[in-house]
Amino acid sequence: MMMSNNLIALHDICVYHHVEIDFIQSLEDFGLIKTTTQKKLTFLSFDELMKLERYVRLAKDLDINLEGLHAISQLLSQVETMQNEISTLKAELNHYKQFN
Repeated sequence: MMMSNNLIALHDICVYHHVEIDFIQSLEDFGLIKTTTQKKLTFLSFDELMKLERYVRLAKDLDINLEGLHAISQLLSQVETMQNEISTLKAELNHYKQFN
């Protein structure tokens, strides 16, 4: 069942990805994804669905447990932060190069 506001029913996600709802609940307990509850039904946003799909692939294809998924999530967040810092530093460097 599709819901407005770009939300997808958790039941539909479980069926499509062949995952148990307990797995998704565990991911939420670890702070890796956030679900939304409306009218006693649980949903994921499209952004959260993209995260879930990444975790499902890692868990199934590489047999990574929840602790490993949490560690990977932290590392990916750090890499993204560093990439943003590098972009900012490159922009600053290019700005100063204009004066030479």
